[in-house]
This record gives sequence, structure tokens and C-alpha cells, in this order.
Amino acid sequence: MLYAKVVEHFYLERDGQVYLIWEGGRLRFPTGPHEIPFPYEIVHTMRLRDERVHYGKPLIAHHPEDWWHKDRIPELDEALPLVRLAVSTSLPRLTAKAIIIKDGKLLMVRPKRGYNAGRWALPGGFVGYGESPEEAALREAREETGVPCRIVRFLGTESRLGRTTNYHWHTFFYEAELEHERFQPAPDEIEAVAWIPLDQALGEIGFYERLCQRLRQEHSIP
Repeated sequence: MLYAKVVEHFYLERDGQVYLIWEGGRLRFPTGPHEIPFPYEIVHTMRLRDERVHYGKPLIAHHPEDWWHKDRIPELDEALPLVRLAVSTSLPRLTAKAIIIKDGKLLMVRPKRGYNAGRWALPGGFVGYGESPEEAALREAREETGVPCRIVRFLGTESRLGRTTNYHWHTFFYEAELEHERFQPAPDEIEAVAWIPLDQALGEIGFYERLCQRLRQEHSIP
């Protein structure tokens, strides 16, 4: 049986400038070291449309003025779809989460859709355009639980690459308090809202390592 060869692409960026090759009226990534006239190091490999895109940092000392700035690439008809997709994928995703604890339990929601569909998750979501992380945490908590809340304190941030996506997530955490407990979750988005014992809840969100460590220390959980 013959297998299609996976093409290797090299997405090399410095100071927002991306090294692309002009060929046949289109802009593409280089597809091998033989097309890269400078040293580089690979940071992460994306799997996009059954092809591998190696995101890397050029090891050069100057600002490459003659390269293409990544903010321009999505609007360039000349850029191949894979190039535009990779640039979009590499943009940071900002989310904000509300940490609401009462009597040794953590308030969690179970979404019907999205990246956490069917799993217990923290109330929260994307930071919207023109919105602060604090505003996003309050808005998302109210949308998902139906209850307004207020922020008590900032608990920190975490950055990680997604488990099922190539996105680079940056998440802001805020301890919050509910105004009441008459939950009315968004029926098209959330299937359940519940207080989960803190130890069990931290097991559900263990990928937020620093947050979990901090909450375990503050609440004396081994």
C-alpha cells in the first residue's frame, strides 16, 4: 500500500515578520532546510490539514524588514491557505475563568458545546474584543450560571498549548463570589451547574498546574 508523503512546512517568525517564499504568484512556507538561508530552532510543530507546520525562531541578529508581517498575511490573496491558517492558529487565545469556592466545594459547569463539551469545567470563556479579562470572567460566569458575581482577587495566569488544538491559550483566573445561588444556566450552552468537592474538582482541571497547586495549598488539600 502506498502512503501519501506528509509535507513539512517551516513557519519562521521574528518580531512579527514571517519568512515566506514567492513561487508561481503565491506565497508559501519553505518546505525544507535547503530553502532556509539562516539558522533556526523549532519551538512547536502544528498538524494542520494532514500536513506538519514547524513553528520556529530564526537565529538572526537583525530585524527582517523585507519579510511579511503576520498581521498582513490573512488579507493577502497571494498567501496559500495553509499559510493563512497557520498564522491564525499561532495567534494567542485569551480566556478568563471564575474560581468560586464555598464550604470546600468549587462551582463548576458542564458545557453542551465547545472545547469542554460534556466535561466539568470552570465558568469562563474567551476575552472579547475590547474587553478586559476581569470583565470577561464576570460576563462568562453570569452567562453560564445565570447568577451575577463580583471579583474578590486575581489568582494569576497560566499559558499552555491546547490538548486537542494547536492554539496557545493564556488564561486569567479570578476568585469570585456569587450574589445568590438561584442558578439559571444558558439552556443552549450549559447542561449542568454544580458544587463539586474541591479535591475532585481539581482533578478535573489538573492541566492548570499552578492554579491547582495554589488552591491545594490554600485549602490544605494534600
